[in-house]
Amino acid sequence: MKKYLFLFIIPALVLASGEHDGVKDYDVLWRSINFILFFGILFYLLKGPAKAAYQGRINGIASRLEANQKILKESAVRKEQAKKDLQDAKVQGAALIETAKKEIVFAAEKIKNATEQEIANLQKSFDEQKSFEARKIKKEVVSEILDDVFASDDIKFGQDKLVKIVEKKVG
Repeated sequence: MKKYLFLFIIPALVLASGEHDGVKDYDVLWRSINFILFFGILFYLLKGPAKAAYQGRINGIASRLEANQKILKESAVRKEQAKKDLQDAKVQGAALIETAKKEIVFAAEKIKNATEQEIANLQKSFDEQKSFEARKIKKEVVSEILDDVFASDDIKFGQDKLVKIVEKKVG
């Protein structure tokens, strides 16, 4: 500290040593020396804090840059993972579509088979019903003819004649 005080006192002594009798003596050399000394001292005193502030700013910018680089790398990793997940989802989607198509074909085939079986059952039932109704009608016709023939006393037929009549009526 004494060193700094000494540097401030020298310029004051230099200025105070001159005579002041009304005529101002402007000496460019002494003023230049004072100016150089003032800025030298100012530079010497402010060099450390200015350097520390500048270094702190550099370190702050570097730490923010590192943090941004870290975030950028994490984002790139997440982006790649998202792309991978998207590809996996596309593959799974395609597999699901294929499975759905196979299930549709299987269900359609199953419905077709069930419908064909139902149609066959209905056709068989219809044929049986038709056959039953035909036999029933034949019996009714034969019964009606025989009742008519036996009810009338005028007509006497032989068994041959009756069978022929019934065959004509039925056929």
